[in-house]
Parts: sequence; structure tokens; C-alpha cells
Amino acid sequence: MNDINLDLVENPVIKAFIQDQTKFPENFKLNICQDDEMYLFSLNNVKDDRDRALVRYYSIGRRILDTVKQVVEWHFGSFENVPSFLDFACGYGRFTRFLVQEMPPERIWVSDIYANAVKFQTEYLGVSGIVSTGKPENYLIDRKFDCILANSFFSHMPERTFTSWLQNLYNLLTANGILMFSVHDECLRAPHVEMPANGILFSANSESQSLDKEEYGTTYVTEKFVRECVERVSGGKAFVHRIKKGICRFQDLYVVTNKLVRDFSELKFTHHPEGYIDVAAFTNKENLYLEGWVADVNLDGRVEELQVVVNGEVVQRCEPFYDRPDVAGYFQTDGALQSGWRCYLPKNTVALEDVLIVKAINKYGLEWILESCTVKSLVNQRQSQSLLGSTQTKLKLLETQLASAKIEWEQSQSKLMITQTKLEETQTELVLAQTQLEQTQNQLVSVQTQLEKTENQLINLQQELEQAKCRVLAMESSKFWKIRSAWFQVRRSLGLAGE
Repeated sequence: MNDINLDLVENPVIKAFIQDQTKFPENFKLNICQDDEMYLFSLNNVKDDRDRALVRYYSIGRRILDTVKQVVEWHFGSFENVPSFLDFACGYGRFTRFLVQEMPPERIWVSDIYANAVKFQTEYLGVSGIVSTGKPENYLIDRKFDCILANSFFSHMPERTFTSWLQNLYNLLTANGILMFSVHDECLRAPHVEMPANGILFSANSESQSLDKEEYGTTYVTEKFVRECVERVSGGKAFVHRIKKGICRFQDLYVVTNKLVRDFSELKFTHHPEGYIDVAAFTNKENLYLEGWVADVNLDGRVEELQVVVNGEVVQRCEPFYDRPDVAGYFQTDGALQSGWRCYLPKNTVALEDVLIVKAINKYGLEWILESCTVKSLVNQRQSQSLLGSTQTKLKLLETQLASAKIEWEQSQSKLMITQTKLEETQTELVLAQTQLEQTQNQLVSVQTQLEKTENQLINLQQELEQAKCRVLAMESSKFWKIRSAWFQVRRSLGLAGE
């Protein structure tokens, strides 16, 4: 049996992790095959830090178990009620080593195209093995299974084999069985890449170093495509349920069954919390200072507490208590705003060679390992980042504040421009009003002048009238006027008078 890490039993970091994170630590199968691509992938991601690669490898296996367990308990009640389980595209047992702690290995079958992977698991984990094939039509199995998991398999299949493999696995289900498989949703593709109209996008790229990338690449699908595939392979009989980012908050998990023992609404799926340690450093008083963030993305979820475990003993508990706008922005939810935490470990409680586990626990009991390593390793890794991490956080806060101030400034500028426009309009109206006022005043002066002229003319007329009256009175009092009046009176009496 080709395996590596035979000294893991004596590795204090791995020993502490297994003790803390497995159901039966004394029986946990921790050896890893030297050809295990998932371990090698983890090792490459942490720049050949062996302990961290191992912790990441086991942590992902544990998280997948937590996911599968929720679906199994919804449908079967518990793993104890699952007569048979097929781990399809199983690899070298990253998940199966946790599964054998939940149900007897004689009820578990594993299947993979790597014959060496199947051999490793059957010999080391005691499960039954089925070597898979490159072509779905050649995969001939003479039995059925109550629970089938195809994790991170359909996320690599091109269109020509996607439906065929789904048909194969569906046909292997018992009448009351469930099929679980994961996919890359279309939202994970590069933003500049257009999704084909048929709902499946394939590219010849993958982490596998040996499989033909034209047959095993990277695939993105729409929910509509998946549901139509299930409809087609089941002849319309199957029920299907999508759990968004159900696998490690990345791939979507689909659950397919022919018989709904319980309604999908009763499947209350919850995600793990997440977190990170930004700063780990010793203070001048030789206390260990830790700072970071933890967040829970579940609806109405929250992180109950953050635990610091030293050599298997919980030495510190704390909760997130200050705002981290950068975390809230990353998760795109205000629920992750109050996610910042910090704590001190007195120098007499921790030493450089001690094994430290820092983990977050949400209200559903799911755990996230922020770190599992020696104190020395953590401090050395973060030492160059301690000030940088704090500075970056402050910089991000300042950037957020600057962006907010910029928005406020732009809003103020906009209001100022509106006010200036209104002021200019008011000034224009005022100029017009002043012009009209001047014109009115000029007209008033002209009218007043005319009025004065008219008044003078009226006075003159009145004077002339008075003078005329005086002349008339003078004439009427004269002898001539009296004789004239008598003369006209005689003529009227004789009927000869005219006007």
C-alpha cells in the first residue's frame, strides 16, 4: 500500500486536530496516499507547508461530511438507517475516511477511475471498491445503492458525458434512494465569458495532472440545465432540490430522489461559519495577541463563540464585537459587519511549541478551523503580516470612509450646483423685476408730468370760466342787457320771439 505521512500519529499538530475534529479519534484513518491529488493540490496552495496542507485536506473532508450528514438525516434520519452508500469519484478517501466513522465500512462502496485510489481505500479503509471507466456506457454495475454521492465530478464533465453519467448514477438508485451531486453554477464562471444558450459551459482545464482535460476539464451549468437533465434521465419521476453553494460554500449541491419521505422544506440546510486570523504576535509583555474576523452567512445565523484551544484545552473564549466593513463587503451582507475579534493569551498559558487550534462555532454547532498549528508556526507566518494585516485593515477602513466622504462631497457638490442654478435664475428674475420697476417708475414720472400739465390746464380753464362768469354778470347788470331782455320778452308775447 503506497502511503505517506506514516509519522502522522506522532505529529502533534495532526494529533491535536484529529482529537478535536473527529468522532472517534482513536480509530480515525489518517494516512494519505502519495498519489492523492487533493492533498497535493492543498500542499501547492499553502506553498509546501506540510502541516497546513494536511489540516486543510482533513478540514475539507470534515466539512463535506457535515454537508452530507444534513441531507442524510433529512431523508433517512441518520447514517445508521442507510443500508448502502456509494462514494462515486471518491479519489483517495478525503471524505470516505470520515464516512467510515458514521457507518460500517461493509455498507460503503467507493468508485474512481484511478484503480490505485480504489485499491488504497479498500485495503486501508476496509470498504468495497469499484474501478470506474472513462466512458459511461462501459460502467456496468449489477447492484443498486440507497445513497450515492458524486462530489466534484459533474463539475468536470463535458456536455457529451454529463447526461450519460447522470443517467448511470440515477439508474443505480434504489426505490427510496437519494443521489447527491455537485456542480459549478454559472455564477462561478469568469465575468467576461458568456454562458451558452444550452446552459452548459466547458473548458479543458482542471487540477488533474493525468486525466485527459478534454474529458475532465471545468464545467459551469445553469440550474435550468441541471433540472432538465434530471427530468430527462428520470422520465419526469424524480424530485430535485438545489442547495446553493452547499459544498464548502463553493459548488452547488443537488439532491435527487424518486420518493419524498420528507418534504424538501424540512431540509434546513446550514453552512459553516468562516474566519481568519489577521494578526498573531507576542506583545512586549510576552502575551500572545490574536486578531481576526469570524462571520456566519446563514439566514439569522451568528457565531456563538470563538475558541482558542492549546494542547487540547480551551484557554480562551470570545465573540466578534467590532465592525469589519471589509468582511461585510466581501460577503455582501450587513450580517457580517460585526465580525472583528481580538484576544490575549497570557504568557504563562502558551509556549512556542504548544499546538494551537483556533475555531469558530455557529449557533447550529458547525465549526470552522481558523488555524491548527504550533504557536511558533503561527507567529512566524503572521509576523511579517502582523503590522501589514492591521495596516491593511485600517487602510480598507480609510478607503471605505474616503469613499463615503467622496459620495457625500459629490452629493454636496450636486446640491451646490442646484442652489447656484436657482440663485442664477433668481438673480435673472431680479434683474428683470428691476428693469420692469424702472420702466414702471419712468411711466409713473411721465404720468405725473401729464397729470401736472392737466392740472395746470384745468386751473387755467377754471380761471377763464370765472372770468367769463364775471363778464356775463357784468353784461347782465348793464342797461343794454336789460333793454335787450325786455325787447325779447315783448317779441315772445307777440309770438315773434325765437331763440
